Parts: sequence; structure tokens; C-alpha cells
Amino acid sequence: MPIYSESYIDYLIHFQATRDYFECHEIMEEYWLENDRDKKWLTLIQLAVAVYHERQKNRKGSLRLYRKVLSHLDETPGMLTELAINEDAVISEVKRRIQINLENGPFENFDLPLTDPDLEKQCQTKAIKMNAEWLSHPEDIDLMYKHKLRDRSDVIEAREQSKELKQKERGR
Repeated sequence: MPIYSESYIDYLIHFQATRDYFECHEIMEEYWLENDRDKKWLTLIQLAVAVYHERQKNRKGSLRLYRKVLSHLDETPGMLTELAINEDAVISEVKRRIQINLENGPFENFDLPLTDPDLEKQCQTKAIKMNAEWLSHPEDIDLMYKHKLRDRSDVIEAREQSKELKQKERGR
């Protein structure tokens, strides 16, 4: 049985249960930075942000990120499969959502098609402990604009420090 990171499980819970796509981004961005900026984690970040933008009716932002997701999946086939996600189904759904966005269609939550029943059960169990319903459909307006409600000064500061460090390393 594969072992999945706690960050990945938390990402799935927020993606599939709380539908807090912004939190998915927060969780996975930190994990991505700690894990050599692996493209599979970036793809999950961009997928969550695409759905987040779509929910806000930010069509341009959503389309841009959905297209990046497709590009990553085209460049590195199988990367979601190793995370127990049906990659072909994700590709089909992303293409469908691109069309919906182009037609100014309605928002729907995105259900990741998981292929490992043990992973799904593990996520469902943890979701229950968090008082979250698996594959829920919340209509929480705060989720729609969560980025405006959060203090991200620590994230911004960490990015600045990383940028300064990189500039110093390049100057050597």
C-alpha cells in the first residue's frame, strides 16, 4: 500500500470536502517548495487555483491555469497516476471546464477522480474528524474570496528572503 504525505492528504481533504481551494494552494505550495519544486505538486497547486478563479468568475485567470495544468500533464504523463488520481479523467474534466469558461457557464466543484480506495477512505476519515463532508457542495461566500481575508505577510516575507538568497547566490 502506498504511503501518501500528510500534506497531500490535507490537500485532498480541502479539495474534495471543504472545497477550500485557496487552502489547497497554501498547503501544497509549502510542500512543493520543500520537495524540490516537483512538477506534480505544482500541477496540483495550479489546478486548485484554476478552480478557485473559476468559482470567482475570473475566467481569464482560470483559463490560463487550466491550460498550464494541461501543458504539465502533456509534458510529464503519468505524474498524477502516481498520486492515485485518474489522469485521463482529470484531462477530460479540465478540457470540459475550459469550454465552460469560454461559454461563461456555471461553476461546479471539481471532484478529483481518485483510484486508490484506501487513500480515499483515509481522507474521508480525516475529513469527518474535521467536521467536513467528503464530496460536499458548500456555498460559503468566504471561500470564494478567501485570499482577501488572510494575512499572508509571512508568505510574502519568506518569498522575499528566498529571492534575496537567490540573488546573493547568483552574485557569487
